[in-house]
Amino acid sequence: MLGVRLDSDLEERLAAVARTQGRSKSDIAREAVRRYVERHDEAFLAEAKRQSLAAALQDSRAKDEDWAAMLASPIA
Repeated sequence: MLGVRLDSDLEERLAAVARTQGRSKSDIAREAVRRYVERHDEAFLAEAKRQSLAAALQDSRAKDEDWAAMLASPIA
């Protein structure tokens, strides 16, 4: 259960939209919160994937540099 306080202007606008659509204010608020969470959850997952790929690329480059250094060093 979640209670949310809205300023009077937003409350009136929400009530008007609810009346126009024949829905409850709670239905509209629930849909708005669901969309917000989905959008931000997707953004979070996309950023995590981006960071993971960047780290993997950096690790791959470091390994390439290690091999290059090893190949360039004289054999003892």
